[in-house]
Amino acid sequence: MESSLVKSLGLNYEPVAVLLSNEKPEGALQGKEGQRSCTIPLFIAAAKGKTSVFERKTVVCPGGKAGLGFGQFPNYPGGIEYFLTVGKEGKFGGEGYMRNPELGDDFVKCLPITDIPYQYVIFKPLSQIDIAKENPEIIIFYVNPNQLSALTVLANYYRPGYENVMIPFSSGCQSLFLLPYAESKKENSRAVVGLIDITVRPMIEADMISFSVPYKMFLDMEESVEGSFLEKHLWHRVMARMKKVNKI
Repeated sequence: MESSLVKSLGLNYEPVAVLLSNEKPEGALQGKEGQRSCTIPLFIAAAKGKTSVFERKTVVCPGGKAGLGFGQFPNYPGGIEYFLTVGKEGKFGGEGYMRNPELGDDFVKCLPITDIPYQYVIFKPLSQIDIAKENPEIIIFYVNPNQLSALTVLANYYRPGYENVMIPFSSGCQSLFLLPYAESKKENSRAVVGLIDITVRPMIEADMISFSVPYKMFLDMEESVEGSFLEKHLWHRVMARMKKVNKI
């Protein structure tokens, strides 16, 4: 699939299309059954051009299962609300992401947990999508701050209001799939800025972040490129600076 938006942004990585299917794509990268792995490296692989696939039996991480739409958090030893917060003495340390277990429990209850009626969640480079045969649920951009700025402006360019993009507190995988998938079911869906999870920051480049949009919103943004700021001199100045930095 060709994209004028991709060309206008000067991306270093491919946008990743998220597909849901009951058929596993041949040759896709995935974690090994029974071995704990993380969603983020496979997302990065897809942004670099390699299709990745997730299925229930190979997603061992409890947070990953929920984040990829494979149902509720499995029973977490000692309670997920303690893991997110203060830990349990003599058992495990907490992440300190919320002040106390009560807030941790509230956070988990607020998540739009879903159990998708599919066996596989597929991360595929956008350029490899055949729009005549495939219908993505979400498009994920892997971007630097300048590109994030442009996507945020464009997401508001053609719509009323100023809150058409959100930056929620969540795990990395929740920000890539669970939350934007929930947004895709709303009449006025929003884009989701993600990978702010401190746990995943060491896994990615220091100046990179994600921007996920429901596929319909992506198409609307695609149609909005013509005539927008992306064709004007100020954005061209930003693009020139990005190119200069990349050459250093």
